[in-house]
Amino acid sequence: MNGFARPRLLASAPTEVIEYVRAIVGGRVLREEPASDGFTPSVASVVVADGIRQVFVKAGPKNDEGGRAVRTGAELSEVIIDLGPALIGWAERAGWYVAVYERLAGAAVVQWEANDIAELSALAATMRDRLSPSPIADTKPFADAFAPLLGTWRALVEPGHPQSGTVEHVRDRTLPYGLQAETLAGLESDWFEALREGSSLQHGDLRRDNILREPSGRLRLVDWTHRWTAPRWADWVRLVPDLAADGFDPQAAFEAIAGREANEHEVNVMLAGLAGRCWRDGHLAAVPGLPQLRPMQRLQGDMTLRWMAQRGLR
Repeated sequence: MNGFARPRLLASAPTEVIEYVRAIVGGRVLREEPASDGFTPSVASVVVADGIRQVFVKAGPKNDEGGRAVRTGAELSEVIIDLGPALIGWAERAGWYVAVYERLAGAAVVQWEANDIAELSALAATMRDRLSPSPIADTKPFADAFAPLLGTWRALVEPGHPQSGTVEHVRDRTLPYGLQAETLAGLESDWFEALREGSSLQHGDLRRDNILREPSGRLRLVDWTHRWTAPRWADWVRLVPDLAADGFDPQAAFEAIAGREANEHEVNVMLAGLAGRCWRDGHLAAVPGLPQLRPMQRLQGDMTLRWMAQRGLR
């Protein structure tokens, strides 16, 4: 990832992409406000046009990760509906995908508030009704998509493991909260059995910068970029460590949002896999152009491991 670069401004896109946006907004682009957060390599900007109209624009080359994410988000809008912002239009122009969305009032969550738990619970209920089972057929199990990022714990405890070289920088670090790598490795080994059969369409990247809070307090989910399926509680396992970082009790928050339907062992397996990726990658050197990435991964890893300890794992 050392060569990672992000075409942040619409002005850097091909002329045909800019003209498509102009046609959508019906006037000159007066101002562009690029998103300050996020890790997807694509244009992500609020565009202000003649008069007072504002839209949100995502765009990227169709042959790279950013462009493919733009297309996926646009295609999913038909099933996401009001879970996120409304899609105004999208197209392929000059080898790029470009999507124009309604600009929602409000802003990405910066600090979680007590009232957000009820809003997240309402979102979870809507997602269960609308996305479980997945309303689209062209999907991939999250278990398979995440599989290349697994292996941290086994690499730490098994001599001669093929991935041993990827964990040398954390080999001498002591896991917090009394957790043992051997326990986590055992859980991670059940990854596919525990998670592959889930049939609910996932957001796949729930954290505060992908959740917008409107002035009314309503929460919306932005940046739908995956066609993954997993158990319908899986998205909330990803989000709860982010809530814990603001002082919320992770287990209580998870039960309030996702209900009590989740299988305890399967949740532990998912936590072990997610924590392993954060523990390994969060202690790598900073990525040029993304100074916030490693601190975010370390915090997510720490909160995930703390939740596991709370759940009685050692």
